[in-house]
Amino acid sequence: MYELPAADQNELESAIANSPIVAEQSWLEARLADWQNTRNSADVDTVILAWLASHRVASRSPLS
Repeated sequence: MYELPAADQNELESAIANSPIVAEQSWLEARLADWQNTRNSADVDTVILAWLASHRVASRSPLS
């Protein structure tokens, strides 16, 4: 597995954290479930950034 240098990873995490792209969970789940079509769509970048952001937000949530 390829590992990013720490500086690159920090820049990527910062870009994701500051991304204005926010998606409703149901929309994101539907787009990911239909990945065969989504990966060729014009908004694939939006879907990927929303997916990354959803994981970033989830990782910051306090544990229950």
